[in-house]
Amino acid sequence: MATGNSLLIFKPFENEPPTTNPATPDLRNLHPCLDFDDTTGEFAIFSGVLPRHYAGGGITVYVHYSATSAITGTGGWLVAFERIGDGQQDLDADGFAADQTITAATVPGTSGLVDILNVAITDGANIDSIAVGELFRLRITRNVAGDSAAADLELVAVELRET
Repeated sequence: MATGNSLLIFKPFENEPPTTNPATPDLRNLHPCLDFDDTTGEFAIFSGVLPRHYAGGGITVYVHYSATSAITGTGGWLVAFERIGDGQQDLDADGFAADQTITAATVPGTSGLVDILNVAITDGANIDSIAVGELFRLRITRNVAGDSAAADLELVAVELRET
């Protein structure tokens, strides 16, 4: 498969909320979204299987979001992968790789407009060494220590593309 093609797309209601600090399910004009607070690092977790056509070139994570009310400041995100795999992860514990930072960028000047930010993550340890055909989880966190937009940010989709 050529690089740059989509591997997976996650939508808000596919979230498997953690027991601590979950992002809040919401609707904006009937568009599903997950609300992430501006002061608490809230999480969303998505499960997937790494497609067998993945060629090992790394993964770029695209976060599609809007701001609930902010029209100034910046929005930023953290993403982390967890390999479930075949005999790789005990489901009784979490084993996420280190957070990868999506650099904060200025939010759109109109509340509700969608912005798309991304980070390219190299294959290997940064994606927890997930192999093709293996189950994994992706954790998305608002980077409250690294952004400045007041009020919630609303996650509307996450796309994984091969780098």
